[in-house]
Formats: sequence, structure tokens, C-alpha cells
Amino acid sequence: MSVATVRHTAAALLAVTLVAAPAQARTPVVDRSYEARRGPIEVEVVVAGRNAPLFMASNRTDRWYLEARQGAKYEIKVTNRTGQRVGFVLAVDGLNAINGLISAGGSGEPMYVLDPHGDATIKGWRKDLHNVSRFVFVDERRSYAERTGQANGDLGWIRVTAFNEQRALYGVTPRWRESGKDERSDDRDEWHAGDAKEMEKAAPPAAAAPEAGRRATNGMGALGYDGPAPAREPLAESNPGTGWGPNQRDRVRTVEFEPQRHAAAQVILRYEYKPALTALGILPWRAPRDRTWERENGLYGFAQPPGR
Repeated sequence: MSVATVRHTAAALLAVTLVAAPAQARTPVVDRSYEARRGPIEVEVVVAGRNAPLFMASNRTDRWYLEARQGAKYEIKVTNRTGQRVGFVLAVDGLNAINGLISAGGSGEPMYVLDPHGDATIKGWRKDLHNVSRFVFVDERRSYAERTGQANGDLGWIRVTAFNEQRALYGVTPRWRESGKDERSDDRDEWHAGDAKEMEKAAPPAAAAPEAGRRATNGMGALGYDGPAPAREPLAESNPGTGWGPNQRDRVRTVEFEPQRHAAAQVILRYEYKPALTALGILPWRAPRDRTWERENGLYGFAQPPGR
């Protein structure tokens, strides 16, 4: 075989290799924002007093991801972007945040109601019309769902399901039922709880001692939460959940609200510790690639585009 033939054969093999190789799987583009919008609502998450970045991967556009920080309290702010009242069911770890029971995100569940263009900051599990137990990131085994024997497939998930008002379709003015105003309340957020007759207090974890319960009622302790966790990086194999945190005054009032049967939209959030988000390719976050970046760096690492 001549040298020329060998060279032609090598070139042919190289060509076959390039053609036969499967298309290189591109890393999903991850977009970052601070608001998650769907239909009539916008959702933000505040962790340890700061707005948390929400990440969406190009191959998972049905959800946003956020980083859970062990021992940190968090809040969920929901904004009504419409000129009509909107109700929403908030489920954390698969449990309704008002009555603490397994949630299906249905219109018959207890829900919060937003005024037109209003907003609400949900700070914890509702205990009564004046108090909540704060949402706090804990290891899964210390979560409220786990400790009440209600662990389910939605641990690590937050779902905000929005409903338009049925009566708004017919122009009927709703009748309001207000509880007596508590002048001692220092809450600045005025938001409402619907389905008052069905609303139940979120029960503390069954494993909590009565003494701990009295301390929590007095705002001096917590149920299902043993204080701030040591400042350490969570183990890669550990997973977060939401615990029954310290008591906080958080006043609501009851209103009449008849939701439409079917949901208008749902915002889905998934929280994980940093190692898990890194394993999923969500972190470290990188800005989406554009054509300028591709031309500058070369998409496949072969020939670079001309300099001019």
C-alpha cells in the first residue's frame, strides 16, 4: 500500500469518526431571576432576609430551583398581577401551609386571598389567625412533614397554585367578614385567609414535648427545630426539608372567596442544598451563551472564527 493510499485511508477514517459520533450533548442553559411568574401571580423567596436567586434550566422549564441554607428562615412573597382578587393554595413539602395537611392544590382547600395588585408574605405554618411557626430549612428527617408522619414525594418542593374568583365572572360584590382588629399587632402586611370554616390550626409535630409547645406559644422557642444549625456545609447526601420554626406574630383576617374550580396557574419551586444543585448542573450559575460568546470561544473547540 502506498503512502498516499495510507493518508487517504486515515482521512476517510477521520471523516467517518466525525460523522458517526453522536451530537455532543449541550449543557442546559441556566437562567437566573428573582421572580417566578405564572399566570396572575408572581412569587419571590426571601432567605435569611435576602431575596434568593431563582434558577431555571432550559431542559426543566416547569420549575425554578433555589438554594436551601441549613438553619435559615425563609418567606414566600406572592403578588397578584391582576385587577381582580386572586386566591392561592400554598403547599410546602406537600402540605397545605394553613392546615398542615397533605395538599393536592385543589380549589376546596384552605387558601390565601390577595386583593387586586396586592401581595402577601407567607412566613410560616399557620397556627391561628394571629401566629405562624416560621418556615426554616432543616435536614429532611427534622422536617415538619417527616415529624408528623406525612412525608411524601413532594419533600423539597414548594407549590403556589393560583385561582381566579368565581364571583368576578358575574360582577357580584363580595361580602367581607373581618375579625376584630388587634391593635397590638406589629405586622405590616395585611393579607387574608379564605375558607375560614374549614381552616384548621397546623398541629405541631407529634414528637414535640408539651413544654416545648408552651415555649413556642410564648414566642420563646420552637417546635421541630432545635435552633440554628452549626455553620457547616451540608453533606452531599443530605436533603433539606422545611421545619416547624419559631413562633411569630402574623395577623390575617377571614374573607368570603369562591374560587373557580380549575387553577389559573401554578408556580413550582424546588429547593436543595448547594452540593445537590451543583450535581444537577444548576450551580455554579453561568450566563446564557449567545452568538457573540460562541463566535468568541468556538462552539465545539475546533476552528475559531476570524478575528475580523
